[in-house]
Order: sequence, then structure tokens, then C-alpha cells
Amino acid sequence: MVVGWLGVAAYAATLVLTLVTTADGELQPGDRPDDGTAAAAFSAAWERSRAATFVRSGTFERRSEVTGAVIASEDVLAQRPPRRLHRQLGGVEGRDDDRLVLCPAPPPDAPAAVCRLGRPGGPTYAEDVAAELTGLRSLFEGPDPLYAVARADGTGCFELVQLRGDPRAPFGTRARFCFDPATGAPAASRVDYGGGVVEVVAVAEIRAEASDDDLQP
Repeated sequence: MVVGWLGVAAYAATLVLTLVTTADGELQPGDRPDDGTAAAAFSAAWERSRAATFVRSGTFERRSEVTGAVIASEDVLAQRPPRRLHRQLGGVEGRDDDRLVLCPAPPPDAPAAVCRLGRPGGPTYAEDVAAELTGLRSLFEGPDPLYAVARADGTGCFELVQLRGDPRAPFGTRARFCFDPATGAPAASRVDYGGGVVEVVAVAEIRAEASDDDLQP
């Protein structure tokens, strides 16, 4: 989710948080060892996912567990650094090294929107990933952490739980992220937000290669 990660980077610019981890999957406040291994492993898995080459195909769903309303779409993430393209909800976001790619989702029944390629000379792919990782780590480090992290042993998954209120929290009140051990690609995710809103990415296929066609907006 490109927009969500812009939020992480902005959050990191204003907050310094602390590293807190837990040994179990429940992440009960007040019962968390703080050796930092789970958060470090999560950051390493995220970094590997940004350096990998793959095409991940599946579905994205945003639903309200209060009203039952659902928005869903195909979800395709193609990556071959320094190129990355993410298709979701009818739009496309990505990066071609130092240029951003954006194809806004058109209104219902309207033709596809024209894709825009940003000007060259911006942050490179590597610089963008480095900033993203700094933002990610800031969520777990410092004297007042925003999230605790637990590793689900043997599954390639991590559980995050929000430790205090903050409207800018990028991963809601609770989240789960999984990574494919073979390719490093993000393999599944679920983020629970306040008010009963849940976002789920379910992955059906991961290919360990990405062609030029896969990376065309």
C-alpha cells in the first residue's frame, strides 16, 4: 500500500518510538519481553521484500464488520528493483527508480485514467526503501512505542498490536503480515482499524520473476 507507507515516512519524521516485542501471538500489554528480536526480524523481512523480484497476484478487500459494507478488487504487485508497480481498486501506483508512476482509479463506468510518470531526479528506489525502513523501525523504537511485534514461529508471519492511541498509526489497532520464504514477497496481510474496518490482502499466486509487461502501467 503505497499511500500507507507515505504515512509511515511522515510519522517517522515527527516521532521516535521504542522497540517492544512479545514471545506469544497475543501481545498482551504488560507481558512482553523486550529483546527486540521479533521487530528486527520483521524489519529484515520487510527489507527483503523490497529487494526481491516477483509478481504477486490476489485480491484486496476492505470491509466494515459493523455495517457489512465491502469494497474488493484484484490486487497485483509486480516488482523488479528499481521498478515496482501495484494495481488495486482500479488504480496503479509505483516507481521507476527515481520517478513515481500514478494511474488514478477512474469513476464508475468511466474510461481508464491516463497514467502519469513523475519527473526524474527524485529519490531513487534505494533511497525510497531506506526512508521506508527508517519509518518502519521508528514504530517500534524509543521510549514510547506505538506497536509491539510478535513472530508467529514457522509461518513467516508477524503480529503487530497498537500500544497507544494515535490517529496517524499506519497499521491500525492490530495487523498481521506474512512473507513468502522462497521469494521474500509479501504473502498476505490483514489490518484491523478502529470502528470495525478491516483490510485484507489474500494472495493466490507468487512468481519469482517480473517481465517488462508485468511492469507496464
